[in-house]
Amino acid sequence: MKYFYLFLGILWIVGCTPFIDSRREAGKIGNVGQSRPNRIAICYNGFFTEPEELQKIADEACAATNHKAVRSADAYFNCTLFWPSTAFFDCKAKN
Repeated sequence: MKYFYLFLGILWIVGCTPFIDSRREAGKIGNVGQSRPNRIAICYNGFFTEPEELQKIADEACAATNHKAVRSADAYFNCTLFWPSTAFFDCKAKN
């Protein structure tokens, strides 16, 4: 029974961490994930993640190219089992 609680604890920690979907296929140049150079896709769990956290992750990713992140779309049940939702951010030029 203690392993069950350990598993739930690990699941809780992992389920709280959104990530940028920039998966790559070994030996190939392009992404197989949903992110593109000017469009960031962040996989997250809607039960554990606040919109401000998603915006912060996108801002940091777009800042690498001196752009700002603007949320453009959402998709559901298209990422992974524990992070089923996706928030899309476009990297726009700073004005």
